[in-house]
Amino acid sequence: MKNYKSLFACLSSVILITVLTEVPVFSQIVIHSSDMPHIGDTLRVSLTSIVPAGYDQTGMDTTWDFSLLEAQSQRVDSFVNVNSTPTAYYIFFGLLNGANLASPLPAIPGLPLTDGFEFYNNESGSFGDMGLAYRTAGIPIIPAKYDNPDKIFQFPMVPGLTWASTASFSISLPGVGYLSRQKIRSSEVDGRGTLITPYGTFPSLRVKSTVAEHDSIYLDTLGMGFPLNRNITEYKWLGNGQGIPLLQINEEGPLVTATYRDIYRMSTGPLSVTLGPDTTVMHETTITLTADVSGGVPPYRYLWSTLDTLKSITVTVTDPQTYTVFVYDAQQNFGFAQKKISVSYPVGETEISNKTVGVYPNPSYGPVTVSLPAISRPAFLKVINPLGRIVKLQEILQSENPNTLDLSDLSAGIYILQISNSEQIYTKKLIIRN
Repeated sequence: MKNYKSLFACLSSVILITVLTEVPVFSQIVIHSSDMPHIGDTLRVSLTSIVPAGYDQTGMDTTWDFSLLEAQSQRVDSFVNVNSTPTAYYIFFGLLNGANLASPLPAIPGLPLTDGFEFYNNESGSFGDMGLAYRTAGIPIIPAKYDNPDKIFQFPMVPGLTWASTASFSISLPGVGYLSRQKIRSSEVDGRGTLITPYGTFPSLRVKSTVAEHDSIYLDTLGMGFPLNRNITEYKWLGNGQGIPLLQINEEGPLVTATYRDIYRMSTGPLSVTLGPDTTVMHETTITLTADVSGGVPPYRYLWSTLDTLKSITVTVTDPQTYTVFVYDAQQNFGFAQKKISVSYPVGETEISNKTVGVYPNPSYGPVTVSLPAISRPAFLKVINPLGRIVKLQEILQSENPNTLDLSDLSAGIYILQISNSEQIYTKKLIIRN
């Protein structure tokens, strides 16, 4: 009987050894600061907006199979010593604020900014984004430093670990405008297992982060600003010694994108936007403006100075205007373009100086008083929205001057105030704020 038991135990050991030698077994991993990017790293990644379903699923000892991902574009992320950046950057971010790693940033199309860098602090307990900097003509540094670092990772990283951070900055761009940002991040290591991508198979930890970001952009050319609120869920898979996530999937509303470590497969150009050359049109001409985009990673998102969000807008031109469009691609790169529209008048129609029309307050939060020039009746006062639609119309009576309008029911934006009769037209730009 003992011989049978011994034989059974021996066979069991042989089977177990065979299984273990044929199936890869990954030990439980822990991510440390040493697994983050190092000075001199150049890490290629692929980008795509075609992401298979089920990317949000997780657990312990999970296998995430993303082997069918296909690159739509690629880029190389590089990391350098802070003291190799421009001297003003090194002093501000390195010596004064403790940054120990920097990554070059691409140029921003349409903006006179050069030598862009993102700055990081990699220490034993965390890896944080400290902000960014650019240079422009005559100014050695335009710093956008977070008041507190955006804590991207915390160490040692193990399943169940959680952390949070709040970071904000503001930056003034001389001759261009102003940008401020507030970012609230909440993160958790919510999975452990094996990740499979076109780059290979790796033991991984997964980090899920929810990011609430509020940007405020002000353009000097328009004399107004634009709020931009974003809610992003980030899924990152990290491995030992990889520097950056092996895979990162971002979910922002219906837009889902993936970035993953990869070998060379293709190249892509920078994001570029154009509206075509400036032009002159006849008074009250209706035209369509279209943002032509090249480079970057589709799909694209659009934000016009009229607050429209489609690729094209249709406007009725009653006053000289400069239209601006911002375009964001799937990887949050952005570019912008402007188009100036001048106005000419047909024979028999005279442009009356806008100085003869008084509008106050302007900008307004609702009530507006309009001081009118001498004009023969019948005459009408119209408020026209950016799409060329009349949203307010009232007849001007002989006894009414000034006229009072209640525009509190209108959405924030730029409108055209028009006073006209059969012979004359007066126009004035009006800004409504909520």
